[in-house]
Amino acid sequence: MNQTRLFLAVTTAKFVSVAGLMVMPLQIGALMDGLGLGAAAAGLLGTLEFSALGCGLLLAASGLLRVSVRGCALIGVALIVSAQTASAFVDAYPALAGLRFLVGLGAGLANAAATVAIAAQFRQPERVAGFAFGLVYVAGGLLYLASPQAVAFGHQRGVFLGLAAVALCCAPGLLALPRVRPTRKKRAATQVGPVPVRSGVALPASLLFAAEIALMAGMGAVWAFGERLGLAIGLTSQTISVWLAATMLASIAGSLFTGWMGLRFGRTGPYLTGIVLVSGCCFFMAYPGAAIVFIICLLGFQAVQAVFIPFLIGTGAALDPSGRLSAAVVGVEIFSFGAGAFIGGVAVEAFGLQAVGWLALLGGALAAPLFVLVCRLIDGPSAGGAPAELRRGGLESAGEHGDHVIDVTPSEDQGRRDD
Repeated sequence: MNQTRLFLAVTTAKFVSVAGLMVMPLQIGALMDGLGLGAAAAGLLGTLEFSALGCGLLLAASGLLRVSVRGCALIGVALIVSAQTASAFVDAYPALAGLRFLVGLGAGLANAAATVAIAAQFRQPERVAGFAFGLVYVAGGLLYLASPQAVAFGHQRGVFLGLAAVALCCAPGLLALPRVRPTRKKRAATQVGPVPVRSGVALPASLLFAAEIALMAGMGAVWAFGERLGLAIGLTSQTISVWLAATMLASIAGSLFTGWMGLRFGRTGPYLTGIVLVSGCCFFMAYPGAAIVFIICLLGFQAVQAVFIPFLIGTGAALDPSGRLSAAVVGVEIFSFGAGAFIGGVAVEAFGLQAVGWLALLGGALAAPLFVLVCRLIDGPSAGGAPAELRRGGLESAGEHGDHVIDVTPSEDQGRRDD
């Protein structure tokens, strides 16, 4: 299979899956203005969409959806287009809530298809995911520029129809995804790094889930109250909005840096460095002392989190080359980040606004040793460096180099791999 076409296809699928989340603040405002909803009611619709995205990822990761990677993405886009279009013409809140859930579910399926393809079809998923997310953030910046025109066209109706049009236009790009259905092989020891994972997949996968839950919940708590933290030090809502838009550039930088870095420095070092940096940014967003410190930490937060996501995908791929575990990892990450808003709210009511900074420090402290254990189980005691063959760049297929074993079952309508 042409690796460039596949790379563009997974990037397109990732963009389709997160386009709605990128414009969520504008979407919520449009719902409030167009339908007269309160902040809580409009926010709940956004939460439903966000949670459904995680459900779609976990559904695909579970293997219950017996379709190919390409089929999963196309089903997801069909749900997005139909539910977004219907949302534009529905005013009743219960019906709108159901449609927003379907939009999120479709986005989750498209995201899962891209994640599985990255994990199973490329030799260095960390690098591929980093470059893919960089392009996604570039496209997201263009989406931000077009969003005011969509809002002007009938408030929420313009936003929903605009997002439906974006998904429909991107659909042809998904046809380059493989028409294969990944399955997990039973094996006593899986060669996923310099040494085999001797404890099986269950233990390192459980540790990985626990680590990302702790880290992402703390990060989500700070991000959810980021605007409140900025207002607390005297920034205006307009200024905060400008800097929130600027975080897209920081995300691009972080993603491209991950694409360049790959595993040339191993996994352990980047994980620990990232945890220290992102925890520090979160803490000093809560205790900035000066507006410039808050802004630097806000940009740093986004840059570092853009590094983490590709590494999470790559770590899942190292444990399960089929890509299904990577999809589950992203689903858990999304749920955990979203749960941080609730956890942060409880902490703010009990201890004050700055408590979210301490939550992020606690999450980082809990996550760091767990990530180290995961890396040691995957790469062995000398997990700080990568093997020589993994230091080379490129968007190469795993199947061409033999460092991953991929067991792939063709979809029912095609008895061979679509090369």
